[in-house]
Amino acid sequence: MMRYRKGSIALSTTRDRPILRQALDSGFISHSQLFEFLKLDYCVSSRNAFNNRVLRLVRHGLLIRHDLPSTHHESIYSLSSAGAQRLVSGEYCPPHVDAGASRSRCAQIPHSLELNEIHLALKRSGSLIYWMAEPAIRSRSDLASGYWKYYDAVVTVRSAGCDYKFALEYERTPKAARHYVAIRERIEHESAITHFLYLAPNYDLLGFVADKLRGCSRAIYFGLLKDFLEQTMAMSVRQNGSPVSTTLTTALSRGKAIQRAGNLFADIAV
Repeated sequence: MMRYRKGSIALSTTRDRPILRQALDSGFISHSQLFEFLKLDYCVSSRNAFNNRVLRLVRHGLLIRHDLPSTHHESIYSLSSAGAQRLVSGEYCPPHVDAGASRSRCAQIPHSLELNEIHLALKRSGSLIYWMAEPAIRSRSDLASGYWKYYDAVVTVRSAGCDYKFALEYERTPKAARHYVAIRERIEHESAITHFLYLAPNYDLLGFVADKLRGCSRAIYFGLLKDFLEQTMAMSVRQNGSPVSTTLTTALSRGKAIQRAGNLFADIAV
């Protein structure tokens, strides 16, 4: 019989590791969001069993619990450095995670929670094929040939029998103007992704970001967070430099057709 050191914890591959993996991908995640992710992935069915398992991970220092008054008395979790080490040898190399929650890192909590809602909306819609979270994007970009920018996510969805891939950015607060110059340059250099979606919580911020990225040679689409949460792929978006609105699915499908045509012409030229 296998023996474990006193005070250690044996992790279940099907019950514990998915919790730690989701905490890593999310950065910060609420108790209810964590349960919803695992339920949609068929990793949990009993709320009581889930509560006990999360508490066990917190007590063993693999998850950090943040009790914040601004989150309606719901606990927020992040992965500890010890928890990150338990995920080494997975599909990508987890980054270093601070054991404590610094002020600068805690400032990311609202962004992380709302990005989780975007992810959950896609999972519930049934259109999501793959969601590559920022830690995986960073790992791929730092350790291999990856992406030009650390996007919030790189998403693959399926609609009407076709798969579409796009980079997702959720702009919750505005950046300084100089940052958008660098962002535009990185997007223009991107070769692994054809389409880019920017979501914002209100029209003012959406217009500000669209203006800063005006003139970009790549297809960037802009839409409201509320519309995405309600309609996902059927949401209304506008491409940079165009006054015409269309659905996200239509925008992505047009781009795919254009890309195929470009490849055809390239083959003919060769």
